[in-house]
Amino acid sequence: MPELELIERIRRLIGGPGPGTVVGIGDDAAVYEPPKDLELITCDAFVEGVHFRRDFATMREIGAKCMVANVSDIAAMGGLPTRAVISLCVPGDVTDADVDELYEGLSEITGRYAAEIVGGDVVGSPSGLVVSVALLGAVDAGRVTTRAGGVVGDAILVTGELGGAEAGLRALVAGLPDDDAVEAAKARHRVPTPRLAEAQAFIDVATPHAMIDVSDGLASEVWHLADEGSVGITLWEERLPVAPCAAAVAGRLGADPIALALESGEEFELVVAIPATEVERTIEHVTAVAGTRVTLIGEVTQAREGCRLVRRDGTIEPLRRGGYEHLREESSAETPRASPCSITEHPEGPGKARPQGPRRKGQNEHR
Repeated sequence: MPELELIERIRRLIGGPGPGTVVGIGDDAAVYEPPKDLELITCDAFVEGVHFRRDFATMREIGAKCMVANVSDIAAMGGLPTRAVISLCVPGDVTDADVDELYEGLSEITGRYAAEIVGGDVVGSPSGLVVSVALLGAVDAGRVTTRAGGVVGDAILVTGELGGAEAGLRALVAGLPDDDAVEAAKARHRVPTPRLAEAQAFIDVATPHAMIDVSDGLASEVWHLADEGSVGITLWEERLPVAPCAAAVAGRLGADPIALALESGEEFELVVAIPATEVERTIEHVTAVAGTRVTLIGEVTQAREGCRLVRRDGTIEPLRRGGYEHLREESSAETPRASPCSITEHPEGPGKARPQGPRRKGQNEHR
């Protein structure tokens, strides 16, 4: 379908502008009323063969996950999502029905969290699908929470359970036959949940000094908190909440479940530094409000101590940064979390671009 027809198709799928949006999809730019206080903006690009594989997830799941990642960033800053713009680079083997399904996933998440899609762009791609999401959010000035505020003596809390997303990816790559644990792990990989309600609950009851979402792995995020806050952080192995499905899949693959918990990306759990005196009431409140497990996993220490892991036997070792890092020359063979095609190439290969001749004046429709 040509670009202009596809844009009109997307506009019908998304619907008209919501409250506060003056002009939505279809014009040169969206127009909206700014929030009363501070505005947030985040963006993420998702590349086929790096962030997702079409043989591992449906288009609806891919769209939902792309939006979840951005909502999670807004949550980690203490805000609420408002408006999104989506840019697609579409290869020739992606059908109109595929695009519909992708947008159903994107709009499912914006609708769930009271946000809306107000515009974007669609272009052809010579190889592979690319989804780029930019998301706006709003936050009261007194509720902004960054990575940089950790204080020595703070407690480190984490929401939910860890390792499931990585376990699901490894199960897919290995072709493990389905059972309850494998299905649960695959679901964690395909359909994560942003902790928006949990972030608001933390701020309502406690004084979060720092907060970050787990997009590249717990160890990586802990190092971000330490670096930005000029502090050290110690984690306790025995306290790490390893997802049961991760432990089960690790057992079947001969992997270390603690390594999965530390290095599994795309978990989108929250890591929060709060005063140690507020731990008990914070855990009780967040669990009551959001129904999500919250676990005390460590403490903030002096910067000279760096980031460390206390093993079950009491030994202390440096915490490896781990997780996934784009543009790093040496990819980790132990943690193929966010680069599935570095493990196994897409069996169908990248999508082929449709033949295009020289562009004539007025011939400016992609696809």
